[in-house]
Amino acid sequence: MRIACIHVPQFALQTLTRIDPSLRGAAVAVVGASAAPSTSAIWSGARAALYTPVVQACSRAAWALGVRIGMTATAANGLAPGQLRVVAAEAALERETIRAIADALLGAGPAAGQPDSAPTIVDAGGRVGAGGAHLAMYCSVPSKTRGASFGEQLLELLETLGLSARIGIADDRFTAWVAAAHAGAPGEESGVVTVPRGGSAAFLAPRPLSLLSITPEVQHMLEALGVRTLGEFAALPAPSAGARVSSIEADYRALARGESGQGLRPYTPEAPIREDVVLGAGTTANGAIASLARRTALRLAGRGRGASALELVLSFTRGEDRVVPISALAVRQSLLDAPRRLLESADELAAALDRALTDALADETRGDVARMRVVVTGEALAGDLDTALDDIEATTRAPAATVTPITAAATPARTRTEPPATHAASPGLDATRHALSVVLATTGSAEHSAWSLVPPDASSLRSERRDAHRRTRRGKQRRGRDLAIQARLFADRPGK
Repeated sequence: MRIACIHVPQFALQTLTRIDPSLRGAAVAVVGASAAPSTSAIWSGARAALYTPVVQACSRAAWALGVRIGMTATAANGLAPGQLRVVAAEAALERETIRAIADALLGAGPAAGQPDSAPTIVDAGGRVGAGGAHLAMYCSVPSKTRGASFGEQLLELLETLGLSARIGIADDRFTAWVAAAHAGAPGEESGVVTVPRGGSAAFLAPRPLSLLSITPEVQHMLEALGVRTLGEFAALPAPSAGARVSSIEADYRALARGESGQGLRPYTPEAPIREDVVLGAGTTANGAIASLARRTALRLAGRGRGASALELVLSFTRGEDRVVPISALAVRQSLLDAPRRLLESADELAAALDRALTDALADETRGDVARMRVVVTGEALAGDLDTALDDIEATTRAPAATVTPITAAATPARTRTEPPATHAASPGLDATRHALSVVLATTGSAEHSAWSLVPPDASSLRSERRDAHRRTRRGKQRRGRDLAIQARLFADRPGK
């Protein structure tokens, strides 16, 4: 199995630029809280000042002004007052971006979706580089696929998500990361570097020893002995049998030889899909909806599902939010599209979102929309949803003339401060809701697509309460018996 590494530079900055296109090309510094101070630093005012918010990522324009990663926010802002935009890092948005990349990678590969093809394994990876400024993720390369073509496909997926990255493909994880992060052309932001099969050791040999996370003292000692590259470090003789060598040092030698392994921690989608876009200069509502639809459709395709229920969250300039629920089945009924009841393609999602936005802003007087968010509140497999709905509609569906479909316009919008409204529904609508509750309405793996919640039996609850009460009584009786035994043991002890 071949491993592909996706290296996303300046991850905190790209997390913000993918939802706010106005930040691209500007001098931006992303600041966040640094490590917590030690106990000794708490008592020293001079040292405590070192733990103020620091720069976690910066753009090229900010780098030209002298901004560096690890610099305090005050020092960075003082370099170019009025020219530098200092923004705060958003941890929740970064986690959602990692999920978006992982969802897109699940659908990568020309053989994706075929029953005889192995699914793509995605590893969420972690932060790398000085101060964790970059992100490294991994995935398996499909068999019988050229590394260059697969890397180009990954770049297209990331471009749809609004990210730029470098791709490295090799036989092991460490070599793939070195290829992605340190083997590109100078100044090149994106590209694909493929290491030939069996060529990991030769590829790593001329690389500097600093790529290994060896302590500075040990690295200085090795450089004094003339060991400056990974190839020279791998060529060192093995330690003697009597020498005490930790497993970490042995792993360093394996990394230098290109033997870091192919182990991947499989990623399983669990959280609902969320995509945001900030409306600003040069970003129209139509463009924002198109971008949200493309990204949502890409993530749904990676999970192998369709959207059965959505929420369009509108944030206005006056600081208020409005939530507009969208039912996929209601949209299908209103558009007279019978067989398929899920929203899967980007065009379908864009049409539903555009209709919901138009209906929501028809009587809106809260100002302009500053931010839009799409939340997929219900996911399902098309076959499971169709089967469940057909079975229920055959027995409980009302006549077509009495069924009133609910569209985004007919569904009253609600704000975050108001509880969800309960709508009166016809028998056909109750059947629809019941069907959507039976099929998979949350995320997860495909093999758990059929499930339902069964209320516990009342008699079992009574028996559980009775058993718990008996255990409590036995515990009290045991403690009383122990006290009695202890009193008899010390009964004959002479008093002082």
